[in-house]
Amino acid sequence: MAVYFASDVHLRPDHPDRGSRFAAWVRTLGRDDVLWIVGDLCDFWMSTRYQEHEIVRGQGLVALADFRAAGGTLFVMPGNHDLWMGPFYEANLGATMVSEPHEVTVHGHRIHMVHGHLLGARKKWKALMETRQFFRAFGKVPAPIARSLDRLLDRKNQNDLLKDEDRHLAVFRRYADAQGDRADIVILGHVHRPVDDAAAHPRMVVLGGWQRGTSYLRIAPDGATFHVIPREQDPPAAAPAGALRRNAGASCPPS
Repeated sequence: MAVYFASDVHLRPDHPDRGSRFAAWVRTLGRDDVLWIVGDLCDFWMSTRYQEHEIVRGQGLVALADFRAAGGTLFVMPGNHDLWMGPFYEANLGATMVSEPHEVTVHGHRIHMVHGHLLGARKKWKALMETRQFFRAFGKVPAPIARSLDRLLDRKNQNDLLKDEDRHLAVFRRYADAQGDRADIVILGHVHRPVDDAAAHPRMVVLGGWQRGTSYLRIAPDGATFHVIPREQDPPAAAPAGALRRNAGASCPPS
């Protein structure tokens, strides 16, 4: 039995390649496996602009429902994009929701996990976008205006990307260091660049986003391995168990 951790898939209908890639990866998991989603399974756009009967038909969510129906175990931690989707995940995916921070021991590894958006590195104005009132209001904005706002935010994130990532990763490392007496691996999401600080204690794994590739942590009896697969490659038929290594992928903005 292997345990997998992924985050920041940001499923949304206007990026179907992301959903199909995630679905293909989920289908490589075994019925005895466990999957943890450490925030932002669905994008803000999905959770505010679509009805539940539309969301549930997406390839990625269908694959997760099939994984659960076959006997797999699914845990979901809400992120800043899907903060209000817990009841939907429970009802339609059979997921068990967990709050942050969350600690669990997996094959002898003490795990401490958070999504990461609440650790103090985000800009204050972004916190306003996570309120239920904002989610409801954005869902009522006419589609052309909503898409313009979406593109504007994306450009803003890209322009500030390196500075934003550096700020978040510095905060993440300090947070991980503070867990040294209680964790072997600190797992975070939110920042979309995958990072594995395997040489430090505790080991810090930033799971990374699925916008430009596939990244996940696999923990099995033979060890904990971080995998980063560029988008142009297909996910492997079965996740290999290799030696610990340090990985860094293409940058995408934390959102």
